[in-house]
Amino acid sequence: MHPDLEDFLEEAFGGVQPTASAIGRVVVEPDYDAAPDERDRDRLARELNECLHAQPAPTEIPGSGTELPIDSKYAVLKKYLRKISLYPEPVEGSWVEVSPPGNWI
Repeated sequence: MHPDLEDFLEEAFGGVQPTASAIGRVVVEPDYDAAPDERDRDRLARELNECLHAQPAPTEIPGSGTELPIDSKYAVLKKYLRKISLYPEPVEGSWVEVSPPGNWI
């Protein structure tokens, strides 16, 4: 695991704005085999926006969340993320939350 990966992703996604009122937050799970590359920072945010906009606008999301597929055309997202999940309830802070995998301790 690269020690700067979570910070890199938080900075890259910090400016991503909500795309649908039903989405309270977006939770991304990093791929800890990836090492941050500053040249990818802007493209990461762009690809996440494109990926979110390519989905039908949800009217309701279950409280347990909905996993969003990462299409292969989003190569940089696939490089850095294992999973993208949408949740209805917002949290304080950035709309995009970087979360370690469920079995990470």
